[in-house]
Order: sequence, then structure tokens, then C-alpha cells
Amino acid sequence: MALKLLINSLFRGGAEKQFAALSALLPHDSLLLLENETAQAADASKPVFLSSHDSSTSSVLKTAYLPIYARRLAALTGRADTVLSFMERANFVNVLAARTSGHRAVICERTRPSGEFSGLRGALMRPLIKRFYPQAGLIVANSQGVKSDLVNNFSVPADKIQVIPNGYETAAIAAKAAEKLEAPYDEIFKRPVVITSGRLTSAKGQWHLLRFFKKVKETRKGAALVFLGEGELREYLINLSRELGFKTFSGPGAPPPDADVYFAGFRENPYRFLSRARLFALTSLWEGFPNALVEAMASGVPALASDCASGPREILSPETPFHYRTLKAEPAPYGKLMPVLSGLRRRADTPLEPGEEVWAETVAEMLEDKAAISKYARAGVKRAEDFELSKIAALWRKILGI
Repeated sequence: MALKLLINSLFRGGAEKQFAALSALLPHDSLLLLENETAQAADASKPVFLSSHDSSTSSVLKTAYLPIYARRLAALTGRADTVLSFMERANFVNVLAARTSGHRAVICERTRPSGEFSGLRGALMRPLIKRFYPQAGLIVANSQGVKSDLVNNFSVPADKIQVIPNGYETAAIAAKAAEKLEAPYDEIFKRPVVITSGRLTSAKGQWHLLRFFKKVKETRKGAALVFLGEGELREYLINLSRELGFKTFSGPGAPPPDADVYFAGFRENPYRFLSRARLFALTSLWEGFPNALVEAMASGVPALASDCASGPREILSPETPFHYRTLKAEPAPYGKLMPVLSGLRRRADTPLEPGEEVWAETVAEMLEDKAAISKYARAGVKRAEDFELSKIAALWRKILGI
């Protein structure tokens, strides 16, 4: 039996990052990409591209290409092989190809599909998930919340799904977190900084963070807010920040020491920024298993996270029912769980919604609570070790039989 690894591309995303990290620890004979896109490295083996598509190719064309991808995969795969795939299109291709080659299709869902796919995109993707996922040999979800979503909203049999969380090289994160921060930002982090990281997308709800940070600034005038990451909502968030009256830095050039909000963009080493912040805030509306949260905890910054439908509760309060949702600030063993926000993009001059008020009050209090900051920083580092990559890879090897 040979193991083959399959993913859409190696673009800079959370699923791709997990795939790249695992590829070094799972013995395999080939690494296959639907598209010719390698923004981040995987293992030392040279990828095999199933098309010349890249990030500029229409998503409609890529979806229409599924049968062609599948034929090409089937031609490279034998009946005794296992193909492990990450991300939805790669999962569909894996299942389609298995009909011809007879290989074992193990597919992995990394997000909560009912949150991720809506509108026209949802009209396309949801029926495909319902159709193809139950045909896989095995499905791996990265959280109990994702498993529940697949079972309840996509008619996937529960006994076909196993849960394996994401994995992290926690020692490497700690080492990178200790690296020196360049001078302009080093000066900024002498102030009480609230930081968030991840793609600037609808799922993350970062406009809420800007809205309630305005109230935080009423009592914590020296505080700053730092965004790490890029995404399609970048310009919207920058404009909202300015509409809220914040002095906003979005580059290029050196950041001023006295801005209120900083859009620092993508960073090869985000951990040295995270480790110097006072608080980490995750305002996600939905997640699969939030890499940004665990990476922040491993960097030593205390975390406040939205108690959204998948991931944060399992990380911060693992002994509580994963389906429970808090309506107030809930102290948890490894951080604080916060109310899920509405997701409505209200104008800058509209009053805060009740959940935003709770966030603002809690962030303002935590910024000055040295005991809580110390407690959650230590607890977060300890909890992150439970997701050490070598431990997670061992779970993968067990279910793959390698």
C-alpha cells in the first residue's frame, strides 16, 4: 500500500499550512496538487500538478474541471493505495477518482461547511458535499463541531467520521516568538496591544473588533490594535477603521508610534508580534479548528475567543459540552470564551450591539488585569502542548495504518 497526499494547492492558508506540516511526518510516495500554486513548501519531494491552474484561475472553471482532475488522479493511483486529501475540491476529486481506481479515499474537512459556504458559492458546494462525502472511505474532521455540522447538515454518517485536531510545532513557535521585533513595532508593543491574526475574511468578523475597540479606547487611551494577515476585506476594514475616527496605519513604510490601529499584513514570523501583545482576540463567526488561536496561545499571549460553533470551546474549555454557547464573558481553563457576534456590518456611527458591549468591557478590564494576563498566558502555553504536531501525526498514522 502506498499513501498519496492531495490538496488544491499550497497557497498560504490554514488548511495548506497543516497539510504542509503533516506531509513531513507521514510516509508517502507522492504529493499531488490540483493547481500549480506553491506559496509555501511541504516536504522535500517535488509536487505533481494535476493542472496548470493557479490562484488567478476562475473558481467556476476549477469546479467544472473536477472530472478531469479525477481522471488524472486515478491514472496515478492503484487499488491498494490510500489517498489522503485536504479541502473540498480535492476531497471531491479523491472520491470521484476512487470510483475508477478503487483506492481508499480518506478525506479531511478543515472548516465548518454550513458557515463557509453561502449564497451562490453555497448553492454549488453544499450539494457536492452532500453527494460525495458519504462515499469516502473515511472522513476526518478537525473538531467535534465540524463533525456535528457534517452529520446534521450534510447527511454524512457519523460512524464514517473521526476527529483529529490540528497539530503545531510548539517548540518552534516558542523559539520564533522570542526573536527580536524590528524597531518601529518594538516601540509600539511597549503600549498595551490587542492583537488578532488570520485572513481578513467574513468568517473572522474583524469589523466587530474595530467597532468595540473604539469603546475600549475611551478608558484605555494608550491601547493599540494590531491586525496580522491579508485578505479580501482588507480595504473594507481599513476604511471602517478611519470612519471610526482611528489614526490608522496600513503601510507602506515604517509605522508611526502613536497610531490607534495597525494593519501589519502577512508576516513570515507572526509569533514575535503575538508574544509581545497584551491580549489576543479572535472574533470569528465560525471556525473549523482555529490555527490562529492555538498559535497565539503557544506564543504566550492570553486569548479571548468567540464561542463560535466549532473549535474555540474545544480548545479553551475542553471539559464542557462542545455545542454550548455562552452569552457573556466566560472564564475558561485556558482563556476566556466570549459571545458570538451578529456578523452584521453596521455603519461606524451605529450603537454597539449587546455582544460588542460585552467584548469591549472584558477587553478593557483584561488589559489592566495583570494576574489574569499572567494566568492565561501560562495556561495557554500548557494547553497548546496538547496539540504538538508529533502527537497529532501519530493519530494520523494510526488511522491510516502506516
